[in-house]
Amino acid sequence: MHDPNPKLTHQERKILEGIEEGLRGDASLTRRLRSLGDTGAGTGSAGGTRGAVLRHRLGWLTTVLGLVCVALFLLAVASSSSGPLWLFAAVWVVTAVCLMRLLLRAAARRRSAAGRRGAD
Repeated sequence: MHDPNPKLTHQERKILEGIEEGLRGDASLTRRLRSLGDTGAGTGSAGGTRGAVLRHRLGWLTTVLGLVCVALFLLAVASSSSGPLWLFAAVWVVTAVCLMRLLLRAAARRRSAAGRRGAD
């Protein structure tokens, strides 16, 4: 049988096993280590670092689109042309979709956090 720590004495192996057993019993450490390996690459999940970056970008995009909506609405009200009104309508729909995605992700994060707290 292959010994993973051939240079450790019997006492040192016992100490190491005790430390490892204590670390395996720590649920919060296990959860953190599991989330470190989950970058969300290719899964579309909102977890990990990639999910946080996407949420941040989506938040900024929604804010900018909201400001563009306000500007286009004011332009549509001030002008007699229907072009700015149609642009406002198109940008407003995209803004509403982005806002709904943000709200759904926030609800999912809250639900998973509540589930994790219940599991502990």
